[in-house]
Amino acid sequence: MENALINDIEITFDRLLSELAFFSNETLNKTPPFKGWTAGQTVEHIIICGSGIPDSSVTQTNRPYDEKVKILKGIFLDFNAKYEADPSLQPISEQYKKEELIQTLLEIKQHLMGKAETDNLELLCQDMEFPSLGYLTRHEWLRFIVFHTERHIHQISNIRKSLSIT
Repeated sequence: MENALINDIEITFDRLLSELAFFSNETLNKTPPFKGWTAGQTVEHIIICGSGIPDSSVTQTNRPYDEKVKILKGIFLDFNAKYEADPSLQPISEQYKKEELIQTLLEIKQHLMGKAETDNLELLCQDMEFPSLGYLTRHEWLRFIVFHTERHIHQISNIRKSLSIT
């Protein structure tokens, strides 16, 4: 169990839910003036990327379990860098219901906090490699989800401001 990670998951998802509270169903689905995804599409992307970690096959590793955390943080919290999401990670729908998104986010938050509390986070996940970084530990996958979500909270905040939602 890692209390700092559990706390970071909780705080990050609570911040996302707080940002989402500003939106109505209508504004959630409104394209911002600078184009790009709507807030609803951005939340769906967070859900796609953060609903779990690829850990059905794990093994011991001979490297520090948190070795790649700093790299992941640098990638995802550099708000000046722009990335194109892989087609498999892009939102499918264009119309979202706020309450459905909120319910899904609450379920994901509880699931991730549970994994951080009960799973061995030092094990290396072998189901999928992270692009350009290789295999990650459970700890690194959970940190990725936190950093990735923080990045998109920043994006949703920018969408809200561009739509003059207060």
